Amino acid sequence: MKQQQGATLITVLIILVLVTLLGTIAVKSGILGLKIATNSQVNALLMGNSDSALFNVENPEQVARQLALDGMFAYFNSSANANDELVFCYRASENSFFKLSKASAITADGSTTKMGVDGFCKANQFAMGRSAVLSQVYLTKNVTTSTPFGGAPKGTSLGQSNVPVTTNNIGATVISVLPSFAGATSTQIESCFKQRASAVGACFEGLNIPYNMQHSDYTVGGQPKLVS
Repeated sequence: MKQQQGATLITVLIILVLVTLLGTIAVKSGILGLKIATNSQVNALLMGNSDSALFNVENPEQVARQLALDGMFAYFNSSANANDELVFCYRASENSFFKLSKASAITADGSTTKMGVDGFCKANQFAMGRSAVLSQVYLTKNVTTSTPFGGAPKGTSLGQSNVPVTTNNIGATVISVLPSFAGATSTQIESCFKQRASAVGACFEGLNIPYNMQHSDYTVGGQPKLVS
């Protein structure tokens, strides 16, 4: 009789161990699935903000405005600005996509004081109303091989249209970050945004902040034409 009671106890203990193991596996699987779903949502949110900023760069209704003397494309008409990166924080809630008074420049030597620092995103200047994502736009003038009439938009006649003769090849880079998913301070985030586009991604990666970076090249002078 005692031997039978001992066997029952061992059997019950084995069953409890198996149930515990199965429960642990189920919990870990659920956590993994939640992380995968969260990462997908984060990536979709970041990409959506970056796409929104690029769509505004390409917006044909804004071309004439941005080719004006205080527009983002016209900034590179001056040889003194040819090697700069024109930077501004994307805020969809504002009426104007770009204002020169709220833009900054990063010079070839990395200086950020040429136009002041109002263009760099602050930690509380979110792109959308959800107060989650920060998006900053970097514009540069690309150096390309000169080809005859390569800067003239197709379907135009130089001298017989209102399309400006001066055209530029502009590269636009947008980086969007989700600072709430990391323990970085506001100072660290703002410091990363003051780096050139080629280095800002690595800066946020070093802080373990989720980010998305997208780049497109345009020929501007008429309607911006996507080239890559």
